[in-house]
Amino acid sequence: MLQEPIAVLAYLAALVAAVLRVARWPRLAFVFDRLPAIFWIYFLPMLSTTLGLTPAESPVYQALARYLLPCSLALMLLSADLPAIAKLGRTALLVMAAGAFGTMLGALFAFELFRPWLPAEAWKAMGALTATWIGGSANLVTVATTLQLSPELQGVMILVDTVVGYSWMGLLIALASQQERFDRWNRADRSLVDEIGAHLQKLRAENAHPISVADATQMVGLALGLTAVCLWLGTLLPPVGRVLNAFSWSVILVTTIALGLSMTRLARLEGAGASALGYTGFYLLLAGIGAQGDLGKIVAYPQFILLGVVVIIVHAACLLLAVRLLRAPLFFFGSASQACVGGYSSAPVVAAIYHPAMAPLGLLLAVVGNVTGTYAGLLLAELIAP
Repeated sequence: MLQEPIAVLAYLAALVAAVLRVARWPRLAFVFDRLPAIFWIYFLPMLSTTLGLTPAESPVYQALARYLLPCSLALMLLSADLPAIAKLGRTALLVMAAGAFGTMLGALFAFELFRPWLPAEAWKAMGALTATWIGGSANLVTVATTLQLSPELQGVMILVDTVVGYSWMGLLIALASQQERFDRWNRADRSLVDEIGAHLQKLRAENAHPISVADATQMVGLALGLTAVCLWLGTLLPPVGRVLNAFSWSVILVTTIALGLSMTRLARLEGAGASALGYTGFYLLLAGIGAQGDLGKIVAYPQFILLGVVVIIVHAACLLLAVRLLRAPLFFFGSASQACVGGYSSAPVVAAIYHPAMAPLGLLLAVVGNVTGTYAGLLLAELIAP
């Protein structure tokens, strides 16, 4: 068994790198289309611990959770293009808001419906599920780590996100063929979709450039400095309820300050790969969480799959109502829903299936979810905490 902290960290880093590399092999696309890389990044370290290769407890895991999480958040949120989001238009933002509200309402309803069959930590798990189905996987990890959700239930939430979320994505793709029929029934104006698409293509100019030493040191310095300051400020703020403790405050402060910095010249660091570096940290953190889990306990909670289905049904109902009231095209239903449930990786893909020029809108809606997902997950957890 690996015991030395540096050996454990090296093993987890190598495992994450191997998964992300293998996920790009065309011959294995059918595997990763059904079980995405994030599932394997969590599952394989858990399997390693189950087989006795890695320890269930290590100072590496605690260090990753305390320091790597806020550092990664700081880098990822620099790419949040808030001015561009503000220009998305009333219809897109209202439909996205309806999707986020539907997720929270569905989580509240499902939690009460299944409460007698749920474990004591279920309120934390629901906060994590709400975060990921408004934002994305990074929000799940953020809220779950902040609330100190057990590694086993984090694994259950990842499984629910994968099984239910990808099944819903398949249904959204199938609905794309019914756009014209739905839009005629709804008396929707499809010219709005074309106008927004043209606007976004003009707005999002290409700004990628090779990373320099100056860029890299600025990213690392910013992430570490902001993390240190926010961890200190978190200790000065009073605890509130079951959710807001010193570390929770630190995560909220990092999120809020990073969003503010995204409107400054520091946002240019995204062109050098700031969010990619941030996601690297999240994947390493997720591997560390998986290594603490018990594979046998993951399969002990099948009720969470049904719970996830209920959340999706309520989410879809709220979205459908919003689209009907706004007389919006079905495109907004599909793209906003996938932005919530799928996040960065799949929202542009689904948006482009509905309308080839609209991948940027799917991406920006996913950014909206990423920005708000952590706040929403923590709020939901506080509402249902015992």
